[in-house]
Amino acid sequence: MPATHIHILSNILLIVLICLIDKDVRNWFKNDRRSFIFLSLTVAASNIIDIDHFLADPIYDPGRCSINYHPLHSWYTMPLWVFGLLFKNKYIKYFSLGVLLHLFLDWIHCLLMNL
Repeated sequence: MPATHIHILSNILLIVLICLIDKDVRNWFKNDRRSFIFLSLTVAASNIIDIDHFLADPIYDPGRCSINYHPLHSWYTMPLWVFGLLFKNKYIKYFSLGVLLHLFLDWIHCLLMNL
């Protein structure tokens, strides 16, 4: 499987990872399926930060490192995503967590490109 497919699949599997690790999310799944589905969609929506790829030419380049190339993937915006973890609102918190995990996966992708 090409590295690009693995990278995209890993972004999708973030929801499963969060569900397995976070006790609160597991409780929402058991007790309130509707809230759990909305929360899962919120984490999946964190991939919307890839919209900044439309500012690049070409839009997608598998050989390009996203970190610090795209505005929402820069070191300057990471404090914003970390700040989102401090909110009491669970949707803001999990959106920010999804973005940070997305950026972590992008960083790993950059490291693997340099090997």
